[in-house]
Amino acid sequence: MAEDAETAAFRNALQLHSQGKLAEAEAAYRALLQNWPHHGQAWHHLGILALQRNDYAAAAELIGKVVQAVSDAAAPGMAAPWANYGIALLRLGRVDEAIAAQQRAIKIDPNFVAAHKNLGNAYREKNMRDEAEAAYRQALRIAPDADGWFNLGLALQNVDPGGAIAAFRQAAALDPRHVKAMSSLANLLRLQGRIEDARVVWDRAIAIDPQPGLRFMRALTVNPIVAGRAEIEAERQRQLAAIAALEADTPPLRAPEDEVFTANFFMAYHGRNNRDVHARIGRLYEKACPALRWQAPHVARPRHPDLGTPARRIRVGFLSQFLRRHSIGKTTRGILAQLDKSRFESTAIFVQPAIDDDIARFIRESADHHIMLPKKLQAAREAVAALELDILFFQDIGMEPYTYFLAFSRLAPVQCVSFGHPDTTGIPNMDWFISNDLFELPEAAAHYSEKLFLLRDLGTLAYYYRPDDPNPRKSRAELPLPLQGRIYLCPQHLFKIHPDFDDIAIDILRRDPEGRLVLIAQGPQTWTDLTLRRMAKAGPEVMNRVSVVPPQDGPDFLSLLAAADVVLDTVHFNGMNTSLEALSQGAVVVTLPSDQQRGRHTQGMYRRMGIMEPVARDAADYVAIALRVAQDANFRADLRSRILAANHLLYEDPRVVREFERFFLESLGLQA
Repeated sequence: MAEDAETAAFRNALQLHSQGKLAEAEAAYRALLQNWPHHGQAWHHLGILALQRNDYAAAAELIGKVVQAVSDAAAPGMAAPWANYGIALLRLGRVDEAIAAQQRAIKIDPNFVAAHKNLGNAYREKNMRDEAEAAYRQALRIAPDADGWFNLGLALQNVDPGGAIAAFRQAAALDPRHVKAMSSLANLLRLQGRIEDARVVWDRAIAIDPQPGLRFMRALTVNPIVAGRAEIEAERQRQLAAIAALEADTPPLRAPEDEVFTANFFMAYHGRNNRDVHARIGRLYEKACPALRWQAPHVARPRHPDLGTPARRIRVGFLSQFLRRHSIGKTTRGILAQLDKSRFESTAIFVQPAIDDDIARFIRESADHHIMLPKKLQAAREAVAALELDILFFQDIGMEPYTYFLAFSRLAPVQCVSFGHPDTTGIPNMDWFISNDLFELPEAAAHYSEKLFLLRDLGTLAYYYRPDDPNPRKSRAELPLPLQGRIYLCPQHLFKIHPDFDDIAIDILRRDPEGRLVLIAQGPQTWTDLTLRRMAKAGPEVMNRVSVVPPQDGPDFLSLLAAADVVLDTVHFNGMNTSLEALSQGAVVVTLPSDQQRGRHTQGMYRRMGIMEPVARDAADYVAIALRVAQDANFRADLRSRILAANHLLYEDPRVVREFERFFLESLGLQA
């Protein structure tokens, strides 16, 4: 039987579409709809074309006509429109609607693999990990393919690294050219501390597709847990050689946020001045992606004549991915709450993925305004530019790549960073690094690519709320601590433990046969294994007195700090939040200041309190002080008493906020 005109027109449009003649296909679909305006498949395929050109608003509108207009929305042919409608909604950030759309598609066709995958993507967007994993596993049960295993790996990578590694490997086995799976596998191996394995996988991926992002990650990544001092030097020399190679042959980056999944985070733990290397990396990224230097239009305008008065308050943006129950959230919330609102107008700028908790809510309520940035850098730049900020205060740079790349743009007349990740950025558009005179040596300006601004006489760079004392406080028997012996607790992340600290800790255990070193298992199991293996090289005979306990939260962590005989501060990169929490309980934290700010936080707190006995001159003095605190009960009790009497100087200090306000004013050329 002859084909009718409507069917023939649709077949012709589909053929053009399948041949990649997208403009002609769109014209054909639209011509068809002129004559047959209720042709649902034509509307659907117009929507698919919009998806293909990343016009998600148009796609949602076009496919929405189909799913909303068809009288039988559960008809067998409606599964694909519902699924594609869900894809468009997810891209627009309408996640709950996207989930509902994919569920409709699955209800129509329970074996629709793509809908199960899409549903998993939507759940993952909402941090609903268990639901995402279940959706991806269902897709694999129906049709086990490389993309399915890749998706499962994405769902597992933050909670089950071993399972994620296996899933990524399975994806690469099924499709040896699945570069995304190999890249994700390499990145996860890197985070596990399996850096050589990661480089092998990166090399395989680059051989298949030399994507610029893969080359940058392969070149710039360093090991989170080093095997010793020699490896630190070797890693740094390897990275310098890789930077030189990229400088000579710089591949273009078009969307760094989608291509590079790491910042220069772990270099801060080497105990070295990173200014020159970070500056070279910054210049390299600018060369690879000139669009990073985008400038907000308002920056070039003259300053408002009433700036800094109630008629025109100074607009300050506080930006981070970690404005939540995190060390950054804890150190940011106080200044937002206490800022002088007669002179300053604050905006909390949240970065995805969003985690809503009590601190995130406190920050939103304390700020005058708050926004959530879109995932794409250009859209984020425009969103920040629309605020017309006077000062953009990055609460951390270098902890994750999105904020790092955003900081290359000129989004406010003054851009600054402080101790959130206490290392210089190397970014040309970062104007100021805000520090504190109690934390810095006279030559400290040489450590920063930014101009150094010193706040005055502060024990901490945060308006820090005093932690609530545990009630009741747990005893040693109730905590995961050895019941016998003297407890030397190092509560820091394992990547903070420098090989120089290994020698100190081993010396303490050798000189105190009743001593027990307690570490906290923060991070993947491989970090614990690598750290203990390195320590065993320094002192194999004492490793039976080294314990690793699970992470403790909130009151239990405070109880753990209080139960220790001594708290050992890591060298080269001290605690900030951890030291403040320890000192709130009267715990004696022994510290050894280094030359960089990140190795001088705890001594600054002690200087503010006027208590200097726990501050060591060198490694031998550190060992001697720790032994005396642990073994001399009267000395320990006296220090605890004095710390408890003086630690009020560290918490909820309004001078911290006033000093930041002084910086805000002076950086704009205004009178403080």
